[in-house]
This record gives sequence, C-alpha cells and structure tokens, in this order.
Amino acid sequence: MEYSIQRSRRRTLVITVSEGKVFVKAPIGISDAVIVSFVENKRTWIEKKLQAQENPKFSQIRGGLKILDAGAEKQVVFGGQKNFETSDTFFLKDFRAVRKYFEKTRGWILTEMLYEFSKKVGMVPQSVALHDFKARWGSCDVGGNIKLNWRLTMLPPQLRDYVLIHELCHLKEMNHSAAFWRLVARHCPNYKTLRKELKSYAFLTLLYRSAQVA
Repeated sequence: MEYSIQRSRRRTLVITVSEGKVFVKAPIGISDAVIVSFVENKRTWIEKKLQAQENPKFSQIRGGLKILDAGAEKQVVFGGQKNFETSDTFFLKDFRAVRKYFEKTRGWILTEMLYEFSKKVGMVPQSVALHDFKARWGSCDVGGNIKLNWRLTMLPPQLRDYVLIHELCHLKEMNHSAAFWRLVARHCPNYKTLRKELKSYAFLTLLYRSAQVA
C-alpha cells in the first residue's frame, strides 16, 4: 500500500484518505517501523475508505459531470459566462462557482429549516452562518453560534435535517455524551441510520475549492 508521510511536531499518528491517496501524519522522532505497523493495523479501514472513493457516483460528481442538488443527481456544464440552471442542468462558470451559486440560491433553505427545527427542539441559536468546512457539516460554539457547511444543500433532505437537529442539540449538550445522543434521538429517532448514510457523502467536503475540476 502506497502512502505519503508528513512529519511535524505533532504528538500522535494520524491517517487520512483524500481523493484516492493515503497520508500519514507522524511525529518527527517516530521510527519508520512504528509507522509501518500503524498503517498495517489500519489497513482494513484504509481499504474501505479507498473503495468508497472509487464509487462511480463519486467519480462522476468529482469529475464535474454531475452535481448533487438535495440528493438528486443533475447534469452540470462548466465554462459559460453566467451561472444559471434549468430543471435538470446547471450552467456554471467554473468549479468554484458552485459554492457562490448554491449559497445564493439555496443557502436560505438551511437557515429557514434550522429555525423551523429550533421550534421543535426548543432551543434557538444566537446566530446562523454558512461556512466552507473542510471535514465537517456544521458546528456550534459555546456562545450558541451555529455554522453550517453550505454543501448541506446538496444532501438528501433527511440527511440535511439530521445535521440541523444535531447542531441544535449542541445548544444544550456541547459534547457527544450519552445525554446528547438521547436528545438527538428524541427529535430524530432514526439518527443512527442517517448518521451512517451521511458518511457516504463525506467526499463532498473535498470539492469546489478551486476553479478547476478536480
């Protein structure tokens, strides 16, 4: 198995799989033998990650042939002078324009749905903002400010709603304790299934960060 080693002053070993490549972040003084052993112990997990990224759906979306809109696959054409859409096709200037267009045309949905669920959960955030997270769908800080990954607009509605409820529950329980998950279950009984399904869409957080198709 091929992988790249990135040494730094960090204290722990970490493996990440991104765009079909394996990266190992390691402390400066750790031996190659320890790294090899660590990677071997994680081989099954790594292979599952690599296999997931080879999914045909992932390849088409990552390659700029299609785009997800509320869970539905639609055609996308890059290279035009304007950003617009028809019932089944997006026409966008470049890969990076996806964020600007989705935030402008669909960002309001996230805010509106979050406040709708806040009535159900019984907790209201201090503020809500869209953010370009690299590896998460949302966050909630101790001040009650919620940030949402704009790519949530691409997810199937049931997964989007799970994330919104998840973040709202953090207004009461800031960690992922048993009490937190009981609160989530109260408002989203099938959260375990949705949480597992959400992982298959993690690749989206890697996309639309530059003008070029990946």
